[in-house]
Amino acid sequence: MSTRAIAYVEQWIAERVQPDVYHDEEGPDERNMHLATQLLLDANSAGIPQEEIEAEYPDLPGEIARAMEVATNTEIKRRVDNDD
Repeated sequence: MSTRAIAYVEQWIAERVQPDVYHDEEGPDERNMHLATQLLLDANSAGIPQEEIEAEYPDLPGEIARAMEVATNTEIKRRVDNDD
């Protein structure tokens, strides 16, 4: 178990995956693959090899998709609760 890989992925997702990321023309599969590729490149630049990330997150695009869903649901709930 790589705690640094987990911490890196969680922080990266928290900083970059926002509800507004859904609004693009690529479509969800391509967007998630693009974000996963960018995460792996950023992690590599930070000294965390791709293999270490993939060992903890074998379905990284799926993890990003789940994070997008949570971010969107949280934003929808916030807006409903605040009558935005």
